[in-house]
Amino acid sequence: MSMSSELGAQTCVRIRKLRAEMTARGLDAWIVPTGDPHLCEYQPQDWAFRKYLSGFSGSAGTLAVSMSAAALWTDSRYWEQAAKELEGSGIDLMQDGLPETPTLAAALSCSLMPGAKVGLDPNMMSAKRFSLLKKALNEADIEVICDCTLVDAVWSDRPKFAAHSARAFEHGQRSAAEKLSMLRSELAHEGADAILLSSLEDIAWLVNLRGADLACTPVFRAYALVLPDRAFIYTNALADKPELVAQLSAAGFDVRGYELALSEAAGMLGSSTVLVDPAKTSQALFEKLEAAGIRTLLRRQPTELLKSRKTKQELSLLRETMRHDGAAMCELFCWLQEELQAGRRLTEMDVSMKLKELRSRRPGFMGLSFETIAAAGANAALPHYQPQKDSAAALERGELLLIDSGGQYEGGTTDITRTIAIGEPSAAMKRDFTAVLRGHILLASTHFPEGAFASQLDTLARMPLWEIGCDFGHGTGHGVGFCLGVHEGPVAISPRSPAEDASRVLSGLVVSNEPGLYRPGRWGVRIENLVTPVPAEPEIDQMIPMMVFETLTLCPIDTRLVNTAMMTPFEIWWLNDYHRRVREALSELVSEKALNWLKNATETI
Repeated sequence: MSMSSELGAQTCVRIRKLRAEMTARGLDAWIVPTGDPHLCEYQPQDWAFRKYLSGFSGSAGTLAVSMSAAALWTDSRYWEQAAKELEGSGIDLMQDGLPETPTLAAALSCSLMPGAKVGLDPNMMSAKRFSLLKKALNEADIEVICDCTLVDAVWSDRPKFAAHSARAFEHGQRSAAEKLSMLRSELAHEGADAILLSSLEDIAWLVNLRGADLACTPVFRAYALVLPDRAFIYTNALADKPELVAQLSAAGFDVRGYELALSEAAGMLGSSTVLVDPAKTSQALFEKLEAAGIRTLLRRQPTELLKSRKTKQELSLLRETMRHDGAAMCELFCWLQEELQAGRRLTEMDVSMKLKELRSRRPGFMGLSFETIAAAGANAALPHYQPQKDSAAALERGELLLIDSGGQYEGGTTDITRTIAIGEPSAAMKRDFTAVLRGHILLASTHFPEGAFASQLDTLARMPLWEIGCDFGHGTGHGVGFCLGVHEGPVAISPRSPAEDASRVLSGLVVSNEPGLYRPGRWGVRIENLVTPVPAEPEIDQMIPMMVFETLTLCPIDTRLVNTAMMTPFEIWWLNDYHRRVREALSELVSEKALNWLKNATETI
């Protein structure tokens, strides 16, 4: 039996067990989102129920199982990956985002009879999404049932969670007391008395602590309750850290056990008006507040915007971190060139492991900011492909290799993508690469009004791809945290980004610039740098303040893939000037061999 057939058979057994439990509870369908009580981007293993049931390992997707069918919705980043991983499972792939693909609610409304009951675990879905889903299903006379016990009944070998100790984060810049004061000011401005935070990145930012409870994101499980005159951190990550408990106490926080959060919070809120962000709060937590009669004010939580605006000191630390991260990338490409020239056979996994090793030698390295995407040939057409030890593809001449990777450092979080040629690239590869590069340069160099909406900038990166009849399904850029989440809101450079004040591009943000192009079965191209908006040099008779992006990431772009005939003189100048900056910034941080590689890679074109 093949590996895919074996996994498919395993999935079928688990789905049958789920259906038996659904029958016992009088349910006609069950929804499995990608979620946990803290709505983390990277799902903790003890909440990865969707992966357990379906076998699909992508970071985004929703499974729906009825008595006669099962389907999984996921976006364009994972279509090819999901098709492979769902093979033999009996689960249909729903390509979310295509006009012909029905929404989850529409599909259930069509397939279930009026009066049907659909269940889900409210710990795994945001209050915002739950409200929209419930409204749509209720219109079809379908009832939504919240059930917090079914997962355990079906998942008999569910992993157990063990808390890791948190630690002080010395580069918080602003003190925890200052951040608490800032948060209370924002709450007062919104007309709220209190806030109950469950998002782990926001809590870690607020109290200047970092942890190890989640893969690739240095956070710890906790809730935070902030009242006008008191503040509480509910966590077990400080059980053996009395010195940190004392520091938090001095900053105005009482530390309590994690399991006390939901029982104590409602009683402490009393008649207060608590600000709740329905996009960042699980439906289970929202229901507990409602059941206790707590007055809620539905707003975006202020911490999301506050932590997205990096201080000048944080940006300075990040610039130095980018030098070391770029140096590690240069060492990788130098090693890769030597190995291939020596005729050694390398796989995608070899590249991924070597890069992690090289990053680990850099000062302040804490771990990866996400699992490395090292994708060769056709695998590069899968935007979020990750190599596996038993199936990693070998690097072959005449292919492209896409490496999307990043690190967590004491001085910030990095995220970089480079696409390189293995051997001699074809003219078609150069055309695609140059179109992506031109889009990258257009966004990197454009002047835009201070406070422009992020969605207004997205088109710039797509224009050169449209010229050759191509596009890409993901956004052009996402926010990046400071030694926190590699994907951070509220700003995202995307056509789907809302035109609201929280989405304005202002000083202090760190966002990615990553246009791409993906040809299924052939190759993929993506070029990603992190950038930060800075004031532009004023023009004569300028009427409004203008900004431009400063490129923070420092690593050569493969000029072997550049077709200069497609580029304007300015675009060629930009690339040469960027390579000058890279060479000057990294020369003293790399080995002698890597320095020779760096000089060759940054030669003027």
